[in-house]
Amino acid sequence: MNLHTMERELRQLKELIEEKVQHTFLLQHLEPPKVDEYKLYFLNYILNQTKIAPKVREQLIITTMLVQIALDIHEQIPDNKGETRPSISVDSQLSVLAGDYYSGLYYHLLAEIEEREYIALLAAAIKETNELKMVLYYIDEYSYDNVFEVKKQINSMLIKYVAEHLNVSQELSVIEELLMINYLIQSNETFFDIDKQTILKRLVTKTKGMIDELPSEVENFKQESVQLLHAIAYQHTASEMG
Repeated sequence: MNLHTMERELRQLKELIEEKVQHTFLLQHLEPPKVDEYKLYFLNYILNQTKIAPKVREQLIITTMLVQIALDIHEQIPDNKGETRPSISVDSQLSVLAGDYYSGLYYHLLAEIEEREYIALLAAAIKETNELKMVLYYIDEYSYDNVFEVKKQINSMLIKYVAEHLNVSQELSVIEELLMINYLIQSNETFFDIDKQTILKRLVTKTKGMIDELPSEVENFKQESVQLLHAIAYQHTASEMG
């Protein structure tokens, strides 16, 4: 697939996802949910390595991104940890409902194309994601390495399940690192007293090495990954300058 075709395909997928998440009442009270374009890119890449029919492939990508949006919305809700009588705001309640609404859409879409196996796959990914969030919440050894690893797993869990299910595994470790770099840039996440810039430099250096070590049979992915890494790094540099 050439670059122009891929860009058009990703743009069309994003538009379809944005159409699915339109809900008049929710959008009157909440910000429109964001589509993670890097996760969309990697999902599209993974599904394109298979012989799945185009229409089914499109539905699988859309439904996976709906689940991701739902998880992202739930993640943004304050946990009120440490409060004896937490007060749940109206916005938080609506966010819970929005997340549940978008989760429900994926069942409906997959049922339409009779993808029961994929429903079970996403359900398992959601279950493990929530289990890891509980691990993070009650973690005993609250060290940088432990917290960072759990965060990385949570951030790429859906991609991991889909990739492993479809036997697209050689590229997975690089995908996880690229997604984590983007996550750190986009979020206000802090890890103890370690400077964000220091963490990003470590990750970029590590990811470059991992890309170089990928086998020659995924040469196109290697080249695309280098371009993505540069794009993500430039995004960070631009935000710092701004």
